[in-house]
Amino acid sequence: MTELHVIDRGAGDPPLLLIAGIPAIADDWDALAEPLSATRRVIAYDNRGSGRSPVTPRPYTTRQLAADAVGVVDRLGIARAHVFGMSMGGIVAQEVAGWPDRVDRLVLGCAHAGVEHATPQPRETARAFAMRTGDGGERTSALAPHALARDVDPAILRAFIAKKSGDVQDDEGYRAQIAAVLAHDTDDRLPRIFAPTLVITGDDDRVIPGGSSEVLAERIPNAHLEVIGGAGHLFFLERPEATLRVLDEFLPA
Repeated sequence: MTELHVIDRGAGDPPLLLIAGIPAIADDWDALAEPLSATRRVIAYDNRGSGRSPVTPRPYTTRQLAADAVGVVDRLGIARAHVFGMSMGGIVAQEVAGWPDRVDRLVLGCAHAGVEHATPQPRETARAFAMRTGDGGERTSALAPHALARDVDPAILRAFIAKKSGDVQDDEGYRAQIAAVLAHDTDDRLPRIFAPTLVITGDDDRVIPGGSSEVLAERIPNAHLEVIGGAGHLFFLERPEATLRVLDEFLPA
């Protein structure tokens, strides 16, 4: 089993497992995880191929990444957890739901059920993600404006670029994660997700536009859609108070 880097804080049962996207790592959740950990146990980790977790040989699949998530809670001796995934993490979380005895409540942030079922990105966002930029800082500076709302507070944008420019994303791991997302398709299995599910999106998400979240909420039984105003793809960074509110309303402490 691949041993992943984990940050475990707070106390409470069931805990909340956070699954990051691309190229996010465990400490990217800090602005949300810290306040959440005041009333519950919160666990975040680096996916394989990211941060301080190992880069394993390709190919990766979202099912494999979901098995990693289950392995994290196994390693911590946890029988059952709430699961919240963002972006790729929300895609992986759909696969984690395939272990129904391990999932209490499910939160899918800015995700889709597969690229064939996703709402297309705006043309300028797709062009930005197709660019081949130089170092990590240059890549982050090019992509960040598309990951946040068009009218984002410039201080939030600057802080995000500074933070992610300093993180190291292994190129092999990055490509493997992208390939896993491109191959992902859970559309026909969504009606078999029976965990109470909250789907969250920002109203200005240009990376995975909100139509994809609407599909998830429509096809998953017992799902509720929450649209956070004034937020882009990274809604929990732009609107942390609103995100905390909807999570606290949905997840028993």
